[in-house]
Amino acid sequence: MPRWGMVIDARKCIGCQACTIACKTENDVPLGVWRTHVRFYEKGTYPLVRRHFLSVICDHCDEAPCVDASENNGVGSFYKSKDGVVLIDYNKLKGRTPAQIKTEAEAAVEACPLEAVFINPMTNLPEKCTFCHHRLDEGLVPACVQTCIGRSRVFGDLEDPNSPASRLIAMNATKTLMPEDDGGGAGVHYIGVDAGLTDHGALEGGRQTDPQDFDNEIISMSTGPQFTGRKPKKPAHKK
Repeated sequence: MPRWGMVIDARKCIGCQACTIACKTENDVPLGVWRTHVRFYEKGTYPLVRRHFLSVICDHCDEAPCVDASENNGVGSFYKSKDGVVLIDYNKLKGRTPAQIKTEAEAAVEACPLEAVFINPMTNLPEKCTFCHHRLDEGLVPACVQTCIGRSRVFGDLEDPNSPASRLIAMNATKTLMPEDDGGGAGVHYIGVDAGLTDHGALEGGRQTDPQDFDNEIISMSTGPQFTGRKPKKPAHKK
């Protein structure tokens, strides 16, 4: 049985967001929320300025706090699969009231220190990165890995010392984003990440869009000017 994992080499990431678009397309992720996204900040002063990128996805933790939160506040729809991927069993949510689902989903969202779990505003169900588990079953790599222009993302079996991912971990200093007090171990390893991007105090406030923003008309599913929360003076699209 493989133990799937990913290595993200921040030195090769150019912030093109191809991974974000591929993920949204593959998994039908609506506007305003993301299973994967790229954070950045600029360091230095002109003309010596550099932009640092950090690709953030679910860490697929060894001791996933979202799984514990799900079990303690609901029916335990979050679980760790035998191949090392943290998934959601939606069958366990069938027949549950919206209030019960909301309680479990919000507990999982709150428990994740990386803010990688969100509530889908279209389905009101919890959602997160699954390493495109449906693709793994077909022998394919996750969509974000498939589309990465700089080959920043490398996927493979961490139990196999000869897999590309394992070899990268063996040859480079890597770190995970999972805090030690939350279990530490994870299935996503980073190379060359600037220390300022892994400080969890700095990561706070990067939470993905609150689904209530749709109800409050701060954002919409439109691709026109309404997306920024303002009413267009003219139609976004001409007939």
